Amino acid sequence: MSVITAWVKDIFIVILAITFLEILLPESSMAKYLKFIFSIIVLATILSPLASFLE
Repeated sequence: MSVITAWVKDIFIVILAITFLEILLPESSMAKYLKFIFSIIVLATILSPLASFLE
């Protein structure tokens, strides 16, 4: 159960940090690329426990 709690904390912290960064970054032509990179980071955080199951 502690693994799930740590996983949820990690997801929460990553989403909170990325949201904070999106607020700080100005709107520019790079915004859509940054949102794409941020989405990949969130996806990697969500899927990270699967890596331990596949080993």
